[in-house]
Amino acid sequence: VLVGRYGGLPSLPEGVEWNSGLDFVASVDCAALPPDACNLPLPRDGHLLFFAARTDPDGFALMENSRSVIHVPAGTPTTERPVPDDQEYFPALDQHPLYARTFPSLPSSADDAVLLHPEISDLYFEHDLEYLDQRSRQWEVSLYLGGYAYSPQDPPIMGSSPEDEKGGWVLLAQAQLDMPDDPGFTACVFWIIQRDELAAGNFAAAGLVSISYH
Repeated sequence: VLVGRYGGLPSLPEGVEWNSGLDFVASVDCAALPPDACNLPLPRDGHLLFFAARTDPDGFALMENSRSVIHVPAGTPTTERPVPDDQEYFPALDQHPLYARTFPSLPSSADDAVLLHPEISDLYFEHDLEYLDQRSRQWEVSLYLGGYAYSPQDPPIMGSSPEDEKGGWVLLAQAQLDMPDDPGFTACVFWIIQRDELAAGNFAAAGLVSISYH
């Protein structure tokens, strides 16, 4: 099922600015997504636009209120925006269509959902549950919505425990991007948001987490 577009240039409503520090990554048609596919309270219509940086984040870097996720409601007039020219900027990502497919997602053994629960952690190590996830699939897609984070290093804190200071954060999406300034390196980016903010449609509250790996 065609659900969106990867790369190219974003179409934004009047008065909505493109954060010139970020690259446009993808646009997802919420109405075209399979119902309940992501187990997230996503909007039922309109488009979600995702933005991220292709520069070295110098380890884990959390950008909150970065305008990294923008929801454009259905029927909103928009215009295609050129790449911002107020700073050195990379060319737009190569454009191609996004097609949806669904598959189960399990947390890694380093995820809060496992680490913060000793009984689950014991089961993971006893039965090698981490290896049932077939995580290599996630690198074969352009954008991964929902589920648990996959990272070549420790995954970002999702706050699976209500005692955690970021309790309620969920993974909205993740992607990997080549880094033009560092050939051979890849930026692994995660868009995270608190579930209550997501349900309220407050995408200004989304955070962007980035790491790089060789």
